[in-house]
Amino acid sequence: MFFIAGISPKTIAIDEHKKLCPVCGLARAYYRRIDHYFTLFFIPLFRVKKGEDFLMCEKCEQEMKEFGFGDNSLQANKIVTCNNCGKKLQVDFIFCPYCGKPKN
Repeated sequence: MFFIAGISPKTIAIDEHKKLCPVCGLARAYYRRIDHYFTLFFIPLFRVKKGEDFLMCEKCEQEMKEFGFGDNSLQANKIVTCNNCGKKLQVDFIFCPYCGKPKN
């Protein structure tokens, strides 16, 4: 007799309300969490470790922390203005999330 057991990750949806992605500027980012479950014969039985919440965009597949965006290379602290509507944008946005026009 043998058992197939282990611990495997599972991505959990925290919030299904769309958020603006700070990288691509589209409303396709959702809060997710990766929990680790004890599995027996590939069936998750119980959660072993609860992961931290994170924001992940489905379009550009980038993962950000809520305030610091989790990556220093994103230059999240620089701000530019939209030439169309004049709203403040982050330098990494390609499109303005307010008017939908390209930021140039």
